[in-house]
Amino acid sequence: MWVISDRSGRLIRTAQILSMTTTPADMLARMGKPARQDGASSLTPSIASDSFKLLLSSGCLLAGVTHVAFGVLFYQAKVLAMAQVNVASVLTYLLAALLLRHNKVALAMFMMIAEVAAHAILAVITVGWESGFHYYLLIVIPVFLANQLNKWPFKIGFATLIAGAYVALDWYWRKADPAYQMDLGTLAYLHRFNLVTTIAILSGLTVLYVHLITQAEERLHELATTDSLTGLMNRRSMLASLVHEQAVRQRQPHDTCVLLVDIDHFKKLNDTFGHNMGDWALKAVADVLEAGVREMDFVARWGGEEFLIVLPFANKTVALPVAERLRQAIADLRFPSKDHALRVSATLGLAELRADEAVDQAIQRADAALYKGKDAGRNQVVVSAV
Repeated sequence: MWVISDRSGRLIRTAQILSMTTTPADMLARMGKPARQDGASSLTPSIASDSFKLLLSSGCLLAGVTHVAFGVLFYQAKVLAMAQVNVASVLTYLLAALLLRHNKVALAMFMMIAEVAAHAILAVITVGWESGFHYYLLIVIPVFLANQLNKWPFKIGFATLIAGAYVALDWYWRKADPAYQMDLGTLAYLHRFNLVTTIAILSGLTVLYVHLITQAEERLHELATTDSLTGLMNRRSMLASLVHEQAVRQRQPHDTCVLLVDIDHFKKLNDTFGHNMGDWALKAVADVLEAGVREMDFVARWGGEEFLIVLPFANKTVALPVAERLRQAIADLRFPSKDHALRVSATLGLAELRADEAVDQAIQRADAALYKGKDAGRNQVVVSAV
């Protein structure tokens, strides 16, 4: 391995040829750059919390509608005490929904659990075990275990407590006389209604939770593979694509070019016009690059103000006009404010992969060509001569 230092003091390292088992982290290490930790993993709790919040919000809606139906049923059955309890339950779920809107997720969750437990116990005491209200206690256990707010020892302990309460109700109230004797036909109807409703709520919440988890996984994948500012592939995603491209080239040899793009005088742009304009420039250049290549090409924000483009099935003869077109399109960009006279330009380094060369070695040659262009005055395309 040998090292070249350009005028800015930047080290350019030529790496050994990659093996078929090379991973993105290995490629970074061989290029003399540390593997960057993306922020996606740190966002996992937030995404899971948002999913659970939406699950609770759906639960509020389902429970509210169900308790309205219960209130009507108890009123018609002249069990006025339970009709009033259901009015209080609907108000409880309205309050829980309001708490969720203000991100008071833990308080809303425990309020909903307390309502379910209290309502189930009161209903069993009032109209008897055969009414089937005890089934609703079973809904609490999986919903509480799915929450991301509490640690597992507490969750398991609380779930055990709910299970114990259910067993205690079964042991005592299955044969106890209820406070209000409903006619057998109404009681049988109520039992079937509660059984079907419990199954429907559990099934609906399960389907919704699976859907939310799937969405969360897709969001995490997007965060892990996409640059948040430009919307391009990030460095980690590009490295994985490079490993795949190298494997394809070994099975089916073909021409491939790599193109490094670096915005000129980017530090001056940031210092003069502020980071908002710097961000605008990065996004504008990213849009130009993405729009100016084929769908089969890879475009990534490689780091800072630097972008990397991989052009499969393209030699230098094909890639050079593409690079020139991109350079000109970047030079044609104008700042969104009339007061800003500074224009954006970029220097590009182009290298074609040799037959026995790893992709990272070609990137190093493109990097060296790019810095030759910087030294020669910028705003130009330089093709690697070696």
